[in-house]
Amino acid sequence: MGDVRRLVVAVDGSAASQEALRWAGALAHRTGAELVAVHAVGLLEVAHDPATPPERWRAELRQRVEGWCHGLPGDGGCRVELRDGSPLDAVPAVVEEVGADLVVVGSRGVGGTPERALGSTSLHLLRTASVPTLVVPDRPGAPPAGVGEPVAVRQVLVGVDGSDLSLAALDLAADLAGLLGAALTVAQVVEPVEAFPLGPETAAAAEHEEEAPARAAAALEPVVAPVRERGLTVQVRTAEGDPAPTLLAMADEVGADLVVVGTRGRGGPGELLLGSVARAVAGAAACPTLVVPARRA
Repeated sequence: MGDVRRLVVAVDGSAASQEALRWAGALAHRTGAELVAVHAVGLLEVAHDPATPPERWRAELRQRVEGWCHGLPGDGGCRVELRDGSPLDAVPAVVEEVGADLVVVGSRGVGGTPERALGSTSLHLLRTASVPTLVVPDRPGAPPAGVGEPVAVRQVLVGVDGSDLSLAALDLAADLAGLLGAALTVAQVVEPVEAFPLGPETAAAAEHEEEAPARAAAALEPVVAPVRERGLTVQVRTAEGDPAPTLLAMADEVGADLVVVGTRGRGGPGELLLGSVARAVAGAAACPTLVVPARRA
């Protein structure tokens, strides 16, 4: 994370957006990066009094957004970017314009509904962003935290599967764990292989598959050895099951404050696909999820 020079955070005044701003501010403070807060003006069109001159209304809106950012740690604060139109267009445009190294977004914005795990903006960024995207949920039932309240990260969990992308996710997760003074859990989920038809050979195969998590753990040791050499506290966990719910269960078991996963990669010319595991984890995790795109690998 030492090469993070600029962070972009999407803000709209929602609870998840304020929590995302708190995380973005903490990371910017730790890395010394510039923080750019983007607000799509179209979100508050309903609050616009037609009798108010456009210049005055826009100035008042800027003051409101700057108020959301008031109290961020450090002296730098954040640079506010007001953009016309949908956040689906505004946020990615600013990410590209400023050369952001990381984008932070709330899981659901002002227009989000509880029935949807991810809002349209967060889902769009996960599908298209060329830089890692941190999806931050709100804290239902908890009192809202001020943007200057410290972010406590004691445990980072990263999902790996042996691919180049998951190794890039591991590298980034290790950077974050070191930056935030957290322990690191490296998790691999082995999907069960169902043998068919039934018979003696099937029983032997099933017995062999029971050893799969232990074999996966042994195979991970050379991968995590360089991470341990950084002085980090690292544990390896493997389990058999469906990847997304198993990773989510692991995150709960270890008390993860941050989960890191990779996207699936490219599905066609110029199209970045969001893998089902990344989408499910980002949409259901109780803690923020950092999704690393294929380009990072």
